[in-house]
Amino acid sequence: QGGILLHRDTVEEQKAKAEASRGVLADIAMKVLMSILFGARIAKFDLLRCIAGLASRITSWDTDCDKRLHRLVCYVHHSLHFRMIGYVGNIRDDIRLTVYADADFAGCKKSAKSTTGAHIAIQGTHTCFPLLGVSKKQDCVSASTPEAEIVAGAWTLRREGLPGLDLWDAILQRKNGMHFREDNQAMIRVCQTGRNPTMRHLNRTHGVCICQLK
Repeated sequence: QGGILLHRDTVEEQKAKAEASRGVLADIAMKVLMSILFGARIAKFDLLRCIAGLASRITSWDTDCDKRLHRLVCYVHHSLHFRMIGYVGNIRDDIRLTVYADADFAGCKKSAKSTTGAHIAIQGTHTCFPLLGVSKKQDCVSASTPEAEIVAGAWTLRREGLPGLDLWDAILQRKNGMHFREDNQAMIRVCQTGRNPTMRHLNRTHGVCICQLK
């Protein structure tokens, strides 16, 4: 009497709801995304973010994903005249590996996870040649923008920057050195001091030790 009755959908009802919301492009979405990804990795780094976001929805593809994929294809079609270029005008002693790291905050509306962005290029006074672009959703939810930036910086250095440094030391036949670029002042200050009491949880949640970035 006066209680609340909870209704739990049966397996058949859940399947029916899933089929009703299933997008019409679900069967070919992976083929389209992987075809675009091939070109994006070579010459269109700006597409990596949206491709990664849609690829994570393959198993739960719905009508909203149809609209997003259509918008992505339209953007590709109307931006073919944009080209990513690289130029080299320095001798090998005057160029250096440059690593850029960035992150948004709670960029995924569904999981509230941030996205790590990385860009690596060979640069000098008259040289800028892009080598790599990465867009990757972070494993855990970050509590602030500086936290997301620290996680992005640590991942970029560990997975891309340091291995690339070994490669270019061998190619250039000298100790090349590396420039690490970051635009968040709070994150830069934390890396300079090696201390941040408000983020002591980073080692447990993200597996990041701030002292490694100092």
